[in-house]
Amino acid sequence: MENRLSARGASGGKICLINNLYKPFNRGGAEKITETIARGLEAAGHQVFIITTRPYGGKSLTAPSGPKDEPRIYYFNSLYYNLGKLPKLFRFFWHIWNMFNLPSYFKIKRILKKEKCQAVISNNLMGIGYLTDLAIRKLKLKQIHIVHDIQLIHPSGLLLFGQENTINDQWSRNYAGICSRLFASPKIVIFPSRWLMNRYLDKIFFIKSKRIVLANPVASNEAVVPKKIEANFKFLYLGQIEEHKGLSLLIQAFKKVKEKFPQAELVIAGQGSALERSRLEAGQNESIKFLGRQNETEANSLLNTCACLVLPTLCYENCPAVILEAFSAGLPVIAADLGGISELIGPPAGAAGETAGILFRPGNAADLADKMARAMENKNALAEMAKAGRYKA
Repeated sequence: MENRLSARGASGGKICLINNLYKPFNRGGAEKITETIARGLEAAGHQVFIITTRPYGGKSLTAPSGPKDEPRIYYFNSLYYNLGKLPKLFRFFWHIWNMFNLPSYFKIKRILKKEKCQAVISNNLMGIGYLTDLAIRKLKLKQIHIVHDIQLIHPSGLLLFGQENTINDQWSRNYAGICSRLFASPKIVIFPSRWLMNRYLDKIFFIKSKRIVLANPVASNEAVVPKKIEANFKFLYLGQIEEHKGLSLLIQAFKKVKEKFPQAELVIAGQGSALERSRLEAGQNESIKFLGRQNETEANSLLNTCACLVLPTLCYENCPAVILEAFSAGLPVIAADLGGISELIGPPAGAAGETAGILFRPGNAADLADKMARAMENKNALAEMAKAGRYKA
């Protein structure tokens, strides 16, 4: 295997990955996916470099020296990382600047020429500038664009349950129309869910592109072992602690479950602006544990030791990385039936009738509590769901 990879590495191409955030400033799933792709390409013998952003400070264009096995990274200074903390009116004008960011356009062209890459895989571009796609086209480079959310349809990138019409107001229609023209039609566009592809087709995006529905990649968890569910059944939440992620709903549902199953525990791992509020809602309940942000090793340990992952999101999700990581670890999932989640949870190809988790009605704490209780009562069914998840991963 090593000989084959070495042979491929001798002739492997140079590929640029572009995403608005990357470590150490990673926050969400798109950053994890970008890193997974980078690792996979390097393992296949390709050279990889990254273009991304960081909060203001230092030189605007850097390529820091790190471990030899780490890709070269170019950071652009950007307000994107802290955009949510800025006044609403300022954000409005910033989005206009982001769409027509000429300095970023010329920097990207200069980097791509300097690196002499053969192809570009672009991801989330808010903060880097929506002229990035034009820069790639001008250089006539091969391009795959991966769509991770509705960022080109609505600047927030979020579609909340019960607020579906927000993407149809006049401002959003104008915004989406401009973005559609700026992005034109890259040769290949990948959508990790059919739900997301349909949202973009509704808004007349990527009409001439080859459109592919392909779930996000996930790193293989070879250390997984069949789970022995102990008496203290542990539910896990792993991710950002923001209002739209539904932590209040989960805590409310868990308290109902706790009345019937005193042995139940809830582990909440992550950080975000809603952390303190979530702590207050948990109160003095000793069965709810907050662990803070976890590194990759710590997160994998939680996935391998807890009994069930819960995703109580209140926003339409595309292809959540944490669900794929749970599948890889053999962990069944309880999740809100929103967006592309049902495509992930549903029967895998070649295993008709099998699901990798349980869906509940979004925003409904009572239904979530019922599904959590049902999971505790049917541990054999959970084991079958774990197998289906491993198959999908």
